[in-house]
Amino acid sequence: MPEEWNNTLEKLRLIDSIVDFARGHIQFSIILTTLDDGYVIPNYAAEKLKLSRKSVIDAIQKLKKKGLLYKSKSNVYTLTEKGKKFASLLMETLSSLSPVGSIDKIIEAYKISETILLVGTSTKEWVNIKEIAKYLAMKPEQLEKIIKTKASKILKTRKFSGNTYVALTYEGTELYELLLESIKLGPLTAKTLTLMTGTLDPRDALRRFMIVYLLISILVFLELTQPPYGIISAIVWAAASFYLAFLIYSKK
Repeated sequence: MPEEWNNTLEKLRLIDSIVDFARGHIQFSIILTTLDDGYVIPNYAAEKLKLSRKSVIDAIQKLKKKGLLYKSKSNVYTLTEKGKKFASLLMETLSSLSPVGSIDKIIEAYKISETILLVGTSTKEWVNIKEIAKYLAMKPEQLEKIIKTKASKILKTRKFSGNTYVALTYEGTELYELLLESIKLGPLTAKTLTLMTGTLDPRDALRRFMIVYLLISILVFLELTQPPYGIISAIVWAAASFYLAFLIYSKK
């Protein structure tokens, strides 16, 4: 796996942690408009981007809450220092993806990386594309088109009983392991967590597990005050904790 690919994926994840790729298209457009003009005015931005004024204002308010924009004067918004750094990272990533960068290309790259992560974490080799598309909040047909035109070397598809299924190629498996490294998990740990929590996304699985783990820890503590069953609960809890800690620490 080329180092520049790995670097680009890291940048994609950092960008997504601030503005959600799946739902932030207007926010990205406003950031780029502000970068071009030096500021953004809702009415002019709506006209330039061919969007409703309400959708532009909603996006601007979200960017304000994230600390990327501030109101410099009446109805005029400018990038904050954080916003300038974010815009710079966005442009740098767009440029690395294509000589002619575009929001659509960076969103496609993100969706491909998320598909790899979800398919790789599944306990099944072939995963129904509808299941993946649901996680990504997009239509299965759109995802299939992206895979076939942009990611055929890392993802493969096949038809069965009228449905499309997706699996990783050898190169896709290598990339999946790199993606897991970026979130500090190993393949076995990711699969174990997803089995326990019922979600294909290992990040959501880890969050869900920690919530459940905390609740169980409280219950075990309460049970310890009521022997003899408290001892049994404590042993089970300790064994499960040790096993998971071993998996996470060893990144298996």
